[in-house]
Formats: sequence, C-alpha cells, structure tokens
Amino acid sequence: MTDRSHQPHVDTQTLSNTGTYVYEAVATLEYSGHQPTREAIAAAASLDDDQLGQILSELTSQGLLTVSQASDQPVYKPARRDWSMRPDQAAGHPLS
Repeated sequence: MTDRSHQPHVDTQTLSNTGTYVYEAVATLEYSGHQPTREAIAAAASLDDDQLGQILSELTSQGLLTVSQASDQPVYKPARRDWSMRPDQAAGHPLS
C-alpha cells in the first residue's frame, strides 16, 4: 500500500468556484500535454492577472498545487497523484 499521508485531501467544498475552475484548468492542461504555466492557465481560465495570482497563491498555500521551474516560467501541477492521468482508466486498476 502506498503512503498517502503527504497528499492533501481535495475537498472541493472548501474551494471557491474560481479556485475549482483554476484547479481543473491546471489538471486539464497537464492531461492534454500542455505545460500549466501561469500564462497557459490564464488563457484557459480567462482570468485577469491579479485574480489568477490570488487563486494560484491560495491553491499552492493549501497544498493543492505544486510549483516547479521546469521551463522559463513556473509550472503548476496538482499535488495529488493517486488518481489516473487517464480518465478512461481507474487509478491502480489497469484495464486489460
């Protein structure tokens, strides 16, 4: 069994509508093969820079998103990795 104690519980009831929207934009960008940079997230979520900055700060401080410097810009990624990156496959249960 994998130790998941370091992974935050994502309770969407604690997120604002905009926070949920940004979180989903990050996950969707990553799934579709795009780097979830601030610029890409802003375009996907149609938010102004101030609002996006506030939401990204909240999501990272809550431990729901992580930030890495994988390119010339910071890249945001969901902190939880216990679900499948492919929606057509359940996590930990590969389809035969």
